[in-house]
Amino acid sequence: MTHRAFPRIRMQFIRALCTCLLFPLLACQICQVKSDPPPSLNRVAAWLPTSWDSARAWGSWEAHRIHIQELSPVWYQLDASGDGSINCYAGARDVALVEAAHAQSALIIPLINNSYASTGFDPTPVSTMMYDPDRRAAHIAALVNETLTYDYDGIDIDYESLNGSNDRYAFSLFIEELAAALHDQGKLLSIAVHPKTSEPGSWDGPKAQNWKRIGAAVDRFRVMTYGYHWGTSEPGPIAPVWWMEDVMAFATSVVPPNRVYIGLHFYGHDWVGTSSSSVVWEDVQALISGYGAMPQWQDADAGGRAVAEPWLTYTDSAGQAHEVWYANGASIAARLGLVRQYGLGGIAVWRLGGEDPGNWEAIATTLHPTGIVYLPLIHR
Repeated sequence: MTHRAFPRIRMQFIRALCTCLLFPLLACQICQVKSDPPPSLNRVAAWLPTSWDSARAWGSWEAHRIHIQELSPVWYQLDASGDGSINCYAGARDVALVEAAHAQSALIIPLINNSYASTGFDPTPVSTMMYDPDRRAAHIAALVNETLTYDYDGIDIDYESLNGSNDRYAFSLFIEELAAALHDQGKLLSIAVHPKTSEPGSWDGPKAQNWKRIGAAVDRFRVMTYGYHWGTSEPGPIAPVWWMEDVMAFATSVVPPNRVYIGLHFYGHDWVGTSSSSVVWEDVQALISGYGAMPQWQDADAGGRAVAEPWLTYTDSAGQAHEVWYANGASIAARLGLVRQYGLGGIAVWRLGGEDPGNWEAIATTLHPTGIVYLPLIHR
């Protein structure tokens, strides 16, 4: 070995030493990047009722559609026979609405549910359809055909209150088969799911929904993060922020975050005891003016956990005491940070009609401050 070889050896030694010193740092940085949530898409999906409260719902759509990237009109119902056929609600198949949405680059993803006037959300027709291969195939064919015939961008499944673990496998299989059939035609599948913070869930509705399997199949995973207090519960916040955050933490641990949409309630409940009627912000303003009710704000619960929801009380002309919880611009603003915190696909609003205009100001300011809306990463 000559003396000329020593500089080369020293250089190789220095490079090796640098690699040994830098690799752990780089590895930590890589791990940190991988652990961070993906960038949020900040998209706004909204459900549009057309067979009830349609005047206010349409007024909201017309006034605020510039902020809406995905519109889900409530148009369809699984036939109560469970044979796989579908029924239309009033206002369905509105070609003008589809064209208007597409003209501003909004997606039309109509909702189909299992809600019936006499029984509410009924699991029986869904189970009857899912467990029979022929009926399941007929239902999938009907949904795909409807989507293609009327130029929808996809379909939104809202099958609620199913039979717990008994329906869990069949429901996952149905969603997987429907997703494959829609994707073969270049269409999207969205689903509305009950909120939960762990598997399988605390009651039959969420127990029937295997989030990992369903989330792997669908393109939009809309979590109904409201109803913490519901129509027949005791009065209280409809969606405390601390609970919504717990639901999102679990959702994004089992479903790709960019597919997850956090549900935001634009509605409220007016309780008398443990019975309530549904209200929206405009109704609440009438109560304030009619009864001199004083709006209040609950920032946190007794344990210091974030709530961020307005409420009020009043006594009606019959002497009955009422307690009302609802949504306004401030409560919506307090929840929007979760979209970026968890790298979500966006928000899903239930529902258009009679809401505080401040809701949309909060959405524009927080989600779309530059006017730019990102296209979904998964858009077949």
